[in-house]
Amino acid sequence: MKAWLLLVAAFLLWPGCSSQKACEEPDEIDFGEIVSAEKAKYLENDRVQYRCNPSYVLEGPEWIQCNGQKWTPHPPKCLAPCSITRQQLTRKNLFVFGNQRKAQFIQSDHSLQFQCNEGYVLVVPSVRKCVDGYMDLPLCISERGKNCSGPPRTENGDITTLSEKQYRSGSSVEFRCQTYYAIGGQNRSFCNNGTWTKVPICLDPCMIPRTELESQKIEVKDEIGAPENIFVQHGHSIELACRTGYVLAANSSKSAFVIHCDGTPPVFPKCKEITCNSPRISNGTFRPQRTIYHDGDLIRIQCDSGFTFDPDNGEKVVECTKNGWSPPPKCIKITCQADYIENGNVLSPKITYKEGERIRFSCNEGYSHVDRQDALCTETGWGTKLQCEEIKCFPPEVTNGYLQYRRDHYMYNDEIETICNEGFVFGGPGKVSKCTATGWHPPPVCKQNGCDYIRIENGRMADRFEWYKPFPLWQGQSIEFYCYRGYLPKDKQRWQTARCINSRYDPEPKCFKICDPAQHFYYGHIIYNYYNTYIEGDNVTFVCDMGYSPSTQQSSITCTKKGWSPAPRCIRPVEHTCTKVFLSHGNFGSQQQSFQINAKAKYICHDGYTTSKGETEAETQCLKEGWSPEPECINLSKANEQ
Repeated sequence: MKAWLLLVAAFLLWPGCSSQKACEEPDEIDFGEIVSAEKAKYLENDRVQYRCNPSYVLEGPEWIQCNGQKWTPHPPKCLAPCSITRQQLTRKNLFVFGNQRKAQFIQSDHSLQFQCNEGYVLVVPSVRKCVDGYMDLPLCISERGKNCSGPPRTENGDITTLSEKQYRSGSSVEFRCQTYYAIGGQNRSFCNNGTWTKVPICLDPCMIPRTELESQKIEVKDEIGAPENIFVQHGHSIELACRTGYVLAANSSKSAFVIHCDGTPPVFPKCKEITCNSPRISNGTFRPQRTIYHDGDLIRIQCDSGFTFDPDNGEKVVECTKNGWSPPPKCIKITCQADYIENGNVLSPKITYKEGERIRFSCNEGYSHVDRQDALCTETGWGTKLQCEEIKCFPPEVTNGYLQYRRDHYMYNDEIETICNEGFVFGGPGKVSKCTATGWHPPPVCKQNGCDYIRIENGRMADRFEWYKPFPLWQGQSIEFYCYRGYLPKDKQRWQTARCINSRYDPEPKCFKICDPAQHFYYGHIIYNYYNTYIEGDNVTFVCDMGYSPSTQQSSITCTKKGWSPAPRCIRPVEHTCTKVFLSHGNFGSQQQSFQINAKAKYICHDGYTTSKGETEAETQCLKEGWSPEPECINLSKANEQ
């Protein structure tokens, strides 16, 4: 019965609990639809996907998510395409670029370039963009229309083109606004069948009084001059900053530091003076003592006995800044000290250390660390001993041999001689081992008098040694080995014999990388040796052709595992810096193949192509770095898009 009641209660409570994290049905969008699976209820983290109808462009997120009973972000929009009919183009005397006059369908945010019928002048821009179903078509003005009298004037602006008594239909005049004024609209007005098209207006600048800035303790950022009033062009902005010694007030927004001239009244930031209160320092005092300190003021800290300034910056001073005292004045208890280590030296440039800091020290020659070469400062002192002890070595036990003279112990740099039994040899050069900080060197070891089997990098032993492995080799026995293609032994013969002498191979079975002697070097070559073969470590000299010189002062190169190093390079002669350029869509004006520094040449682009500046013909100059500007011919439609 009790279980049944609990089940009923859970069923009644379930809708109320689940609804707390549910979202309402997502909004539908015009010219689009929801393509994800529909649900009866959308819970936390559920997602919905949108898609636009054909030819419509999605603006905004494709997916939205249920987050805290709200859909985030907001649903997207479907932007409408633009359509242009043949009748519209005919009525406006327009062609789509390429002499096409047919109906066009353009997606939102895409563009078309237009041109006018012959005898008409197009009012720029010629490229127009579709914006959510709307495209403003350009105006074509007939060159056969009525003439116009003098052009209209614009307030606070001037006409920059030459003045005429009459203007032919299709001609234009250019306007320029006076200082501080910004032009609104196109800067040209066209004569259209006896009347002038819309004249641009000159937008008023924004004036910021100097007195206003001074009263708010503000200055113009990176300002050089200081005029009485500051003028900002319409559409431009100016960046402000608090004067030295002042900082942005807590109730001001950082965005107020940028004033935009957009026709709205400017909002100035509020700056307050940088001040610091007198600090409270436990276990220490400071000088000078005042109630209020200003930006840049310094105080010197004096800590009580047994305490030290943290962090210790040498001078023990702190500065008043916009973020308060820097560094924060604080005296901490001295936990560890290290000013002298017998038979050693402190590597860290400090005498006192606080808990958690680590000290490093070294021992003099002939001495070593008792524990380790560093120590951690703990609450109870150093975690390990700061102590150096004299190096001692004890006589080793030698298998298959014995020490000629044996003592209880040996000091640093003492030597011992090892005598090996018959059939065994000392494991190092000679027979002597020395007492070092890491023990005996070389180790006093007697090993069987022979040479072990080895693997040769980039080569191998002869097959009979690989298969049967008659190892170890005895004194005087030999092996044969060879190197793989691209590698050679030291004597540069592919097959090599190595003899076992004193438990070592002589010569060492080793293969060296071959460097190609016939490698092509521009404007130069290497001087061959007798064998015309080079391996790792070989040095050769390379020379440059007449009129060329090495790129560096070094005229020798070395064969390495990666090839010749440094890569030899010969610099072309200064008097012939540039060569003739082949243009795929144009012609280079000169027939000569090479050009001196500062020489100039013209190039002409084919029909339908232009330079990056919109010209069909341009001039380029030969500099040390090459042609400037770089000769190129690009498609006219791409040039207009740029």
